[in-house]
Amino acid sequence: MRFRNSLRLLMGNFKNAYKILVYNLIVIVIAGAIGAALVYPSLKDILKSQEMSQIFLDIKAFLKAIVTGDNEFLVSFQDKFTGAGGTLRNFIALLKTKISGIIFAVAGGVFIYLIQRFLNTLCFFSVASILDDRMATYSETHFWDAYIKELGRASVYSLVYVPIVFLYDVLMISLCYFLFFYLFSFLNLIVCLFLSVTFIVLSQAIKLTWTSMWLPAMVTDKQGICQAMKMKDKATRKQRQKIFLTYVTTVYIVIVVNVVSAFATIGSALLVTIPASYFFFICQQFVNYYTVKGKKYFVSYESVVVNPSYGRRDGFFTAMENATLELAETSKKEQEKLAEKDVSKE
Repeated sequence: MRFRNSLRLLMGNFKNAYKILVYNLIVIVIAGAIGAALVYPSLKDILKSQEMSQIFLDIKAFLKAIVTGDNEFLVSFQDKFTGAGGTLRNFIALLKTKISGIIFAVAGGVFIYLIQRFLNTLCFFSVASILDDRMATYSETHFWDAYIKELGRASVYSLVYVPIVFLYDVLMISLCYFLFFYLFSFLNLIVCLFLSVTFIVLSQAIKLTWTSMWLPAMVTDKQGICQAMKMKDKATRKQRQKIFLTYVTTVYIVIVVNVVSAFATIGSALLVTIPASYFFFICQQFVNYYTVKGKKYFVSYESVVVNPSYGRRDGFFTAMENATLELAETSKKEQEKLAEKDVSKE
């Protein structure tokens, strides 16, 4: 139900994905210009080195082997890439000679990345506000109206959300690197890739579940960021497992759609599928929030979800229990009234 409603919201409001695309392209151009001025000079020697060229050649050959099913190449690839005298070790040896430039470039790259994520999150907050108006009253809100109106609260959200998510992603990437190159290094390469991809998907689903209520709480109920982050009521806890499983499925589908689109259209379709993926996650956040809070919302002009908990095991029996108690209370009051009438007659 939630996945279907999120998909219907995505398709019914797909023009928001193009707004995200245009905004992100502008931000990428700005970030790219700053990066070219600050970061590229420090990495110029590394990027033009023979070791870096060999890294790209090996990765290209690896992807080609996966597509063509060249098992012989895949079996020998790990030793060739990470073993003694391998491509990765030669590249690391080169990096050790460029430490100062790398430190400056990494610091500049992280700074530019955080600024880019901050600006993109402002866009996502504005699109979320537009979606919330659509779901609550089926009204049409212009992007720049929402952007200017929500700029203050969106900035607060971005200042908190972006660093937390960045640190989480860095930790997960580090763990994935450790698993792939150390803990699972004795396993077959395909098995290592399988476990690494599974780990990435699960970690992203956990992150999305953990942060899923922050944005809708700030947009829909106008909560502050601290209050939104502390949402741990009984209804939210009951729904956490269902939200997590929904996100696991969604992350897999998003990966498949983007990978297939990249290969089938030489990357061209990514201009549509990537912003659409971001918007789909926003739709899921709001569907989850409205469902947990029991709010009715428009899916389309003709369709309104009035009782999101209908048919759920916990929601059904809770409703039945409340109805039974209400009926018993009404019956008790009627009996008391009848008793009072009998007394007055006497």
